[in-house]
Amino acid sequence: MTSHPTRRTFLKSATIATTATLASGILMDKSLDRVVAAPESSESPKETYETHAKGIRILPGEWRPHYPWEHIVWVSPSWPSQDYIWLDFPEAIFTSQGLIYLSHVNPPIHTVFHDLPKVPWEKTDKGIRFNRELPNGVVFGGRVQEGEGSTVDLELHLKNGTSEPLNNISLQTCAFLRAIKEFADYSRDNKYVQKKKKGWIPLEEA
Repeated sequence: MTSHPTRRTFLKSATIATTATLASGILMDKSLDRVVAAPESSESPKETYETHAKGIRILPGEWRPHYPWEHIVWVSPSWPSQDYIWLDFPEAIFTSQGLIYLSHVNPPIHTVFHDLPKVPWEKTDKGIRFNRELPNGVVFGGRVQEGEGSTVDLELHLKNGTSEPLNNISLQTCAFLRAIKEFADYSRDNKYVQKKKKGWIPLEEA
């Protein structure tokens, strides 16, 4: 004896088939014998934790709170990300009068001044800045702010307030990229530097 589907079974099967067709993003127009696209949803894609923060953000940072004289900046990338670059700005200032500033303790390296006071960052319209005076009268400071497009502008200034010449000045700044997942690989293959007249070149060639 052949069993026939009940009305409830038939309606249930039809509902499942229609749902599957809609889920695939197409509708079959039998009267015209053609396939047409299903109407797109007007709802915006839901944000996630990773995509919630968008655009460059420049914030006062901290690495080692027991070294209060460090000038650390956190800079997020321009794409949606919860990661950031950790910028030591500056890390060291070398001069003819010696290493007059080092942002952290390194026992084998002799510095002119120790246990410097904390200097907080100040907010500006597009970023943050600081200004510090050393015991010998040398004044230096820095500014980190949003540039054009997806760039960040860095500025360091230094003034000799001593009675002695200040020559052979070299400032060292460190950017730790590993906190951004796109740059987390311990490799130079995905890192480039922009130089005048050369454009973007591999880090090893910079």
